[in-house]
Amino acid sequence: MPTQFNRLAVILHWFSAVLVMLLLFAGSQMLAPLDNSDPMKIGALQGHATLGVLAGLLTLIRIINIRMRGKPAEISPEGSLMARASSIGHKALYLLILAVAGSGMAMAAAVDLPAVIAGQAMLPESFAHLGARSAHGILTKLLALTILGHIAAALYHQFILKDGLISRMRFKRMD
Repeated sequence: MPTQFNRLAVILHWFSAVLVMLLLFAGSQMLAPLDNSDPMKIGALQGHATLGVLAGLLTLIRIINIRMRGKPAEISPEGSLMARASSIGHKALYLLILAVAGSGMAMAAAVDLPAVIAGQAMLPESFAHLGARSAHGILTKLLALTILGHIAAALYHQFILKDGLISRMRFKRMD
């Protein structure tokens, strides 16, 4: 059994991590404050939506890669509370990323974002009336909390348990 994740898993993990955190930051700190009448909003929404779809696709590729190529054995004993929490946490991360991407796509469809980008339609005054907007807001907050839990668990393993968990998600040295 391998001691670390395969190269594709490592690349996808770190690329996805940066992308998802960028999307969470951009959505909450850059997009949300922009009024829908601001001309910059359309371009920002287009970029955010494109990267959001990419994050969803990368998550699907990650799931397929792990299913096809496997992953290292759990560091914690099988069946232990930590092993179960790890499994639940990872599944929650994947599910939340896919749900956030899905709710974003539903919101884009509800306002006909392609027509807005093409200049054939206007953004509504607000997205508040959209159920997908409410779901997107709740899901992004849950995702951010789950990411914080994931980071806290990784740091706990690395610095308290000192079990080398983080080394499993590093690039192997090419000697």
